[in-house]
Amino acid sequence: MYYPPFKFGGGRFMEKLNKALYQCVAYVCAALMFTMMVLTFGQVVCRYVLGDALTWSEELGRYIFVWLTFLGMSVAFYQGKHVALDILEHQVGGLTKRILMIINSLLICIFAIALLCSGCLLFEIGGFQFSSAMTLPMQYVYIVLPVSGGLLLYFVVYDLFTNLKSKK
Repeated sequence: MYYPPFKFGGGRFMEKLNKALYQCVAYVCAALMFTMMVLTFGQVVCRYVLGDALTWSEELGRYIFVWLTFLGMSVAFYQGKHVALDILEHQVGGLTKRILMIINSLLICIFAIALLCSGCLLFEIGGFQFSSAMTLPMQYVYIVLPVSGGLLLYFVVYDLFTNLKSKK
């Protein structure tokens, strides 16, 4: 008798993991966006109402924006809203469309692996660097590169295997 892989308790484990991971990253992105909004609002209030600017808020806002951008990349891929040239994809169908989707996924895999590997190297270098205003170790900023590369790679590989297994 054939049992599908990762089938536990009546549901697919990988599908549940995929959705849970996506929701976790999406909530982190929402929290980062809210934090950046509050931080920017606080900076404007301090500058124009109190007459004195916060020295660290611009730097923290920049780092939050970097985190939001890189984590948002994997969220956008999961939702199918990543940047893509889909003109050709809409013009063809059948096997040609499937081959184009596989090539697209493989190219994104290469990008994700490059992001993961170079992010790990940059993370190591960041242990010796500190931010100017907050004296924050730059590792806290650079860790998002391998994390987002790993997330993107996971979502792309999952999507690739799902597309290859489907009969469409």
